[in-house]
Amino acid sequence: MVGFSWQRLTGKPGHAMPGGMTMPDGTAWSVRKQRPPPDRLSRAPPPQPPLPSQLEEATPPGQNAASMSGKIIINGNARAEADLIYATRDQILSSNHIDPHIRKERTVTLVTAAWGENEHSEEHIKKALYKIGIEPRFQGKYDQRVVNLSVYHALTDFQKKDRGLAQAYAERDELIADTRKIYLEKNGFYTQQMRRAFEHIRKFQPDASLAGILKQAPQKGHRIPGRFRGMELLRDFLAEDLEDTVNRLVENDHRLTRLITDLDRQFREGVGLNYHPLWLELRARLEKTLLNSSTVIIFGGHLEALHRSLNFFDLRAAFVEALRRGTTFITVSAGSLLMCERIIIYDDFANGREFQLFDRGFGMVRSLQIFPHCDDRIQVDDQNNLAYLAHRFGERKCVGLNEGSFLLLDQNEELCARSTGKDDGVYVFDQSGRKVRYDFGERLEL
Repeated sequence: MVGFSWQRLTGKPGHAMPGGMTMPDGTAWSVRKQRPPPDRLSRAPPPQPPLPSQLEEATPPGQNAASMSGKIIINGNARAEADLIYATRDQILSSNHIDPHIRKERTVTLVTAAWGENEHSEEHIKKALYKIGIEPRFQGKYDQRVVNLSVYHALTDFQKKDRGLAQAYAERDELIADTRKIYLEKNGFYTQQMRRAFEHIRKFQPDASLAGILKQAPQKGHRIPGRFRGMELLRDFLAEDLEDTVNRLVENDHRLTRLITDLDRQFREGVGLNYHPLWLELRARLEKTLLNSSTVIIFGGHLEALHRSLNFFDLRAAFVEALRRGTTFITVSAGSLLMCERIIIYDDFANGREFQLFDRGFGMVRSLQIFPHCDDRIQVDDQNNLAYLAHRFGERKCVGLNEGSFLLLDQNEELCARSTGKDDGVYVFDQSGRKVRYDFGERLEL
């Protein structure tokens, strides 16, 4: 596999380096193609030593590292941030954290990186939290009980202080954007072929459903001689073709995931990001904030801004550790997408917006694929559409959420998923094309 390596080049100010870009401070960056040595093509790279961080002291004495005591409350798309606070009041005010001091303090951390430059426009959220019973604790002008993670501005500050590395990060983003274009071109071709095959089948079988075709598609090499004739043979061929096309879409998702993972890893290794003093300093502060939180609330907005900021500082491990210790996570919209292993974006009602993989999520919810804005962006009344959705992402249970939908994942004992929204239910899409609703208090089978 051809990859890319980022190299820091030393040059004189104003002197252009071959294949790269010279910064005003004399530092230059180049991107070059590189092939891994032959031995890396056949075996996985050796395990890397853990990086120094706040997580080195994450496990208290006697605490089982495998156990999880935190909760995750997932919402589809709350109309207003204050509404989200009021709806989850009980979870915010209660705590199951293993640290008694954190339980007592009930510190709430806001993640508003999806708002970009408006990241700190959270005053209305603080007022809602004060209203439900979170008492502020000021130190100077700043409340120490309701804090903002400020990860978007942390990234901005880093980029201002190391413009050379910022340029390399921008080049990494461009490579990923180009990769997504190729991925989307393939997706467009495959989905078009799938629709054509489905239309042809319905000429012979007008009442055929996508779920029925995929379920009954004959296995290659298992035909009985003389059994298939004429239209039956053609129909069988089209069913096989349709099934193969769906599998190609699934493999296209896998391929993009692998490539983005490789690009991100090579960038970090190539520039030494994980050992950069300023990066370590900023990440340590971010980790400390997360690990001292009783509740973390991740708001929606611009998905790319949210994901880019959190991913740059490699905060997934801190999120997982906070959950293990007993932190409650509340997410909405883009924040809910982040919880999954894969971030899927979509808009059934817009031309050219097929279901598509955006990037890797934090994988805090591994058995589910969450679809916020369910009724607004998915044709949920089309059984063929839901069957396609469930087959395409069938490695996980597909769950749709709306404005009034809340899904509670309790990590305290065995993983338990319950619908807790009083105004709307939680919707599971199965491979038969059914939309199964779970109302308040009902448990989802995982």
